Amino acid sequence: MRYDNSKLLRDENGTRYLNRIEYPVIPIQDSDITIVGVRGQSFDNLANQYYGNPNLWWIIARANNQNDGSIYTKPGKEYTIPQEIQLIIQRFNELND
Repeated sequence: MRYDNSKLLRDENGTRYLNRIEYPVIPIQDSDITIVGVRGQSFDNLANQYYGNPNLWWIIARANNQNDGSIYTKPGKEYTIPQEIQLIIQRFNELND
């Protein structure tokens, strides 16, 4: 699921590898929602809850500077849930076409 948008490439020796995905910068907006993380809550579950699509987990992770590979929220920590995602998705597509 996390690599669904990755392009499969081959090097000069025929070895296959995944293309690196570039994610846009996500600025804070007045329309963003703030939540408090709870134990066992994942970014893909939040994306499904707020966007109806778990594949958009990266928007929430990127908006909260979660670059450590963690897929779960930390209990008690505040997280931003961007609400105006169409421009974010458009920018993502532009970076990765």
